[in-house]
Order: sequence, then C-alpha cells, then structure tokens
Amino acid sequence: MRERCERADLEILLISADDPATNRRFRERLAIPYPLLSDRTHEVADRYGVPISRRHWQARNYPDGFIQPALFAFDGERPLYRWITRPRLLNLFGAARRPEPAAVLEAIERALEADDR
Repeated sequence: MRERCERADLEILLISADDPATNRRFRERLAIPYPLLSDRTHEVADRYGVPISRRHWQARNYPDGFIQPALFAFDGERPLYRWITRPRLLNLFGAARRPEPAAVLEAIERALEADDR
C-alpha cells in the first residue's frame, strides 16, 4: 500500500481530537508512520462537515464530543475521495464501517486516471 501511495504521490495525514501529547503516545505505541495532528477545537472537522458525536458515553472524554471517523483525499484543493461515518449511539469509533484501505486507494487512483484522459 505504501508503494502505491508513493507512486500516486499521496501524502497521508491523520487528524484526531486528542491533544498533541496523547497523539504522540498513540502514534509511537502503534508505530504509525504518518503525521498525527490535533484538532481539539474541531476547526478541521467543522470545515469539512465531519459530524461530532456527543451522545455516546465515551464522548464525555472530549471537550465538545468525539469527531467521527472520516477519510478525505485531495489533489490540491480538488476533492478526490470523501467518506464520513455518521454518528451512532452504540458505535463511537465506527471502525467496523470504515472502507478498506485498498478500496480507498483504488477510488483515488481512478479519480487521478480520469484526469489523465
């Protein structure tokens, strides 16, 4: 997957509502090779229309609720891919509903190939 991302010249960034210190520990513990940025104020989530879960009992651990999982791909400012989990009371993180990385990458590659035509 990493090779395909490099060939497509994709830069991967992760964004979390957690504070930078928590993100750093999480990134180190899981050996995540990508930057993990903090969006404590939900500015990025709000800009891209990512919903905030406030009803789940674990959402109270966040200042203004939990940012739902989302994936976006851009070519500059032009969107190539968008997927957002809708809040569910019993599913805070939405991991079971996330698209497979290979499917996301294939959709991005198709969008980039369409530009080449």
